[in-house]
Amino acid sequence: MSRDELTSLERVAMALQYKKPDRVPVAPLVCAASSRVLGIGIDEWSKDAELAVKSLLQAQEIIGMDAFVTLVDLSVEAGDWGQEVVYPRDSTAYTNTANPVIKEVEDYYHLEKINPRETPRMKHVIDMVRGLSAAKGQEVAIVGFVYGPLGVLSQLRGHERLFMDCLAHPDAVATAEEVITQVLVEYAQAQVEAGAHSICLDTLYSSGSIMSKALWEKLEGPFAKRVADAIRDTGAILTLHNCGNDIYFDVQEKWLHPVGISHAYPADDCQKDWAKHAAKWGKKIVTIGYSVPSNTGLLMSEDEIMEDCRQQIETFKDCDGGFILATGCEFPPNGSLISAMAMVKAAKTYGRYV
Repeated sequence: MSRDELTSLERVAMALQYKKPDRVPVAPLVCAASSRVLGIGIDEWSKDAELAVKSLLQAQEIIGMDAFVTLVDLSVEAGDWGQEVVYPRDSTAYTNTANPVIKEVEDYYHLEKINPRETPRMKHVIDMVRGLSAAKGQEVAIVGFVYGPLGVLSQLRGHERLFMDCLAHPDAVATAEEVITQVLVEYAQAQVEAGAHSICLDTLYSSGSIMSKALWEKLEGPFAKRVADAIRDTGAILTLHNCGNDIYFDVQEKWLHPVGISHAYPADDCQKDWAKHAAKWGKKIVTIGYSVPSNTGLLMSEDEIMEDCRQQIETFKDCDGGFILATGCEFPPNGSLISAMAMVKAAKTYGRYV
């Protein structure tokens, strides 16, 4: 097949293998924002897989993005453990950590294994993947999504309490992570079985804005590795997401060996400089990023978005095709879809490989 006839799936696959496709793939992380195509609330989108699939398919037709990402919100896994979730109509759902499932340190030891194929919220995501795969799985890349073990635990305990427990009660934290990890492995496997080409594991805690490198290696590295290994064992591509500042590329490579990372900031060893990041990491781990979601979706004009994307493409031009243009985190649910279209236009205008 000639380079001018590549499907979105082929384009993304080539970029992840450092094989220059026809152009830079583009994937503004339009997730909940797709609900507006159907005129439904995000609360409904977050609970009805059929409507979520329909909205994502229509959004892809309008925008022209090269990949679907099935991120619903970061309370999905925790909600299935009984954590109270708040569902606003016009923004993403979130956990009410004022009423946490893990109220006391002793509760870490009582967390029980659940079946993600049957619990409502994780099954919702699995069903989304299945619906997208049936409709566009031969044409468009489908990326499943799993929140990492510490991330899930933070939704069940509350961030501040979890940080304190990581220092004062690490054994209790690790005991709960063991249970969570077993469930996340099966959750990832179920998404691949449903048709995901890649699973994106969110390792937010592996960044300087969250916790020290040594503490992450101690408390999440070994557990996240088991999820990562299980994803690879299915034959799917492992990607990561981390929108934290000073992301630890070195320890994520050490423990997880991702093909690509969706990120918002340069690695912690690159002095906050994207050019240095491209030079050091660009040919080792594919960068998926790094437009600022709020600026792109809410503030910038089309011309400003085009120029911003042009600069990003230029920065990674010498990385052997290993770059996917995307927002550094989820596209704002209330952002302009015209702005997402501008990113696609930029990739087509400035991202051609010769």
